[in-house]
Formats: sequence, structure tokens, C-alpha cells
Amino acid sequence: MKSLKIWSLAVVLLMAMVGCGETNGPAPVNGSLDGIEKEWKLVSVNGTPNEFSVYISFDSGNFAMYQQVYTLDYKFYDGEYKVSGNKLTGEYFDDGAWKCDYTGAVSNEGKTLTLKSDEANSVTCVYEACTIPEQIKEEALAGTRSVDDIIPFL
Repeated sequence: MKSLKIWSLAVVLLMAMVGCGETNGPAPVNGSLDGIEKEWKLVSVNGTPNEFSVYISFDSGNFAMYQQVYTLDYKFYDGEYKVSGNKLTGEYFDDGAWKCDYTGAVSNEGKTLTLKSDEANSVTCVYEACTIPEQIKEEALAGTRSVDDIIPFL
């Protein structure tokens, strides 16, 4: 009886250890980008809350992005985007193509957008649906178009 308890405990511990295995990066993004046409706020990068601020809106093939990355002020970028299945591509009106393409999905309830960069060291970003505050839009648009050393987030 005692050995049966020991074996049972060993099996339970082994199953727990197998269930806690490491994963090799972010999970693949499956789904559709239907419902992308709204405003979004970045909430996490690779599962970690972000330390900077990025808002983006998608509407009728155009996007507008307001970012506070490596600067105290919000910077404004805009351009065109295309959706093909779960692939998202885009280019800036002033600065050429995005740094890479993205595989993405909008959640069934339309509350989150997940984008995974299509590059060797992929990054998975999660956005939540929101309304971009007017103050951020005004601040970003009040400055000059971003042509300095600040790199656009996408």
C-alpha cells in the first residue's frame, strides 16, 4: 500500500513537471483580421506590459499612429495598410514600408488585436480596442511630422 502511494505521488509530480515545460516564444497567431477597423492601444509586448505608449487606428485602408517611444512627446505617423487573410502589411506616406509584415487576429469579441512580426526574432504585440484620447491626437499633430531619429513602432 505504501509503495502504491509513492508511485502515485511520483506520477502526479511527473505530470506536473511536463505541464510546466518552456515554450519556444509566443504562440502562433491564428484567426482573422476582420474587425481591425477601429482604434487600438498597445498593452503588451511578448506578454510583458509595455513601457511606452502606442495608439493606432485603422480605417478604410489608411492608418494613423500616435506613439510615445524614446521621446517625451507623441509622434504622428500615417499611411496605408492592406489585409490579406491574417497578414497585415503597410507603408508610411513619408517613410516607406513598415519594418516588417505582421500575422494577426482580432479576438472574436473584437476587444483585442494580436500582431506577431514576421521577422527572425518575432515580437508579439497585443492591443486593446479603445478611443484614442483627443489630447494625444492634438499633441502629436501639433508638432512637426516625425522626420528625426525616432523610428516608427510598426
